[in-house]
Amino acid sequence: MPEQLAASRRRPSQKKREPGDTLKVGLILGDWAHSSGWGPMINGIEGDKQYPKRTGMIYSHVWSIDREMSEAFAKNCGVEKVVRQFDDMIGKVDAVVIDTVMQTPWVYKLAEPYLASGTPVFSDRPGSDAVWKTKKLIDLAKKHNTPFWSGSSLERMYQCLQAQENNPPERITGYETWSQGTPGFYSHGLHGCWWTHKVTGGGIEAVSYKVKDWAKDGGEMYTIHKDRGNGPYMGIVHHRKRDNCLIWTKFEGNEMIYRYDTGHWQNFVYLPLLLAVQDMFYLGMEAVPESYDSFLEKSKYFISAFRSHLCEDGDFVQLDELDEDWAIGCPWGHNHMCSKEVIDAYTKLLGSEKGELKPS
Repeated sequence: MPEQLAASRRRPSQKKREPGDTLKVGLILGDWAHSSGWGPMINGIEGDKQYPKRTGMIYSHVWSIDREMSEAFAKNCGVEKVVRQFDDMIGKVDAVVIDTVMQTPWVYKLAEPYLASGTPVFSDRPGSDAVWKTKKLIDLAKKHNTPFWSGSSLERMYQCLQAQENNPPERITGYETWSQGTPGFYSHGLHGCWWTHKVTGGGIEAVSYKVKDWAKDGGEMYTIHKDRGNGPYMGIVHHRKRDNCLIWTKFEGNEMIYRYDTGHWQNFVYLPLLLAVQDMFYLGMEAVPESYDSFLEKSKYFISAFRSHLCEDGDFVQLDELDEDWAIGCPWGHNHMCSKEVIDAYTKLLGSEKGELKPS
């Protein structure tokens, strides 16, 4: 939808919501979506003590390119309305969540009408597969003064805040971390990438990703950080499980190991993220969790790692020299990842998106 048309459908009032108000949130749903876990926490399941409602939000509308998927989600989570077009929720919801990890190449198009209409948007990781698309999202958010964020749940965990407190960026001289790599860097290996970006405060110069197959467990990512007072330093992320931990990080000069056991997803992984998203939806621009400059670097970090693996045989890629037009593409044809039919449907609806990834 052209920006002008979206803007003409802007809600009459863009006032801040107040704590205590229930936020109506629209969901754009895709393959491998976290909302399968978020939905019960946001909408609650009546009589189910394991999934009480834990936020001031409610998924009131849902759209998926697969109508059966959206209808099943609506039935399971008590969503009021299944809409026919992805932009049919403008003016009917207070905010939108884009949860389409495997259809990331189209996120900037899915978000555009909402950003243009003043509707806050959260996109689950990674948010973009090309630098120019990341900049497009940021430009739209700035132009229309509309909150936008794309993040990883690990960025909001208590262990992340604890690591930041104990390891100020100017004191870090290196780190080693283990991050779950299965079922692929595109969807889950990314967590280790953005976890370390959050703790270190970024300042990334170059990245190398050495792995046989990005879609499988294994591989190492080497990151060179710029001088923060103690000279440039390197961090290493191992994309594999270790002792059933999602993260297990050791900073040089710090005896503490930052560890998370995977048995408590709802309380300690999902909920902190959802509350940060809720704050942004309630409070607007002042509550966007990170600066757009930080999001741009974080996006370049993820894209450069793929570039290193796919095009540079694992050699270092300088973030400042990354081709802004180069795109990762859509991870189709692999286990747990979207089918050719889904890609064809998105292409028919929103146009084709070029990318380096080819079908398995």
